Amino acid sequence: MWRVVRPDSLKVWSDNVVLERLKRYYDVFNDKRPAKFLIASKVNIDVPLNSPTEMLWNVHERASKQFRRLLTKVDQGSVELGELDTPQTSYLDLKAELAKRILVNCHFCERRCGVNRLEGKLGFCKLGAKAYVSTAFLHMGEEAPLVPSGTIAG
Repeated sequence: MWRVVRPDSLKVWSDNVVLERLKRYYDVFNDKRPAKFLIASKVNIDVPLNSPTEMLWNVHERASKQFRRLLTKVDQGSVELGELDTPQTSYLDLKAELAKRILVNCHFCERRCGVNRLEGKLGFCKLGAKAYVSTAFLHMGEEAPLVPSGTIAG
């Protein structure tokens, strides 16, 4: 249906500038490359997630470099993601743990309200510790290269 509503969204992919700038996005969309979260799930973290926050941020910095190297290898085709072991604790797990810790003194948005959302308090955004999806749909109003885009609202 979206191809009928927004035919420009297909035509734009013949523009070399668009293809160059959004190549990875286009390849993920067409199942030619894995999404970054899948790659992040393959990067091993060798520090327990109950370690002090400062230590986890240091591990995150090192793991970010590992992630970028693996991303390059996967994108170049020299590493097949499916052939890699899934670690007990991954870079994706680390990111989830750090996000949970941010909820204790919330600073996810520019308001930096500092509430402890894990204690049931609501942030300036009116969200608690858990966000809920109220709607999810294909959005046709973005720029042509991004149509359709998946939109999720809380």
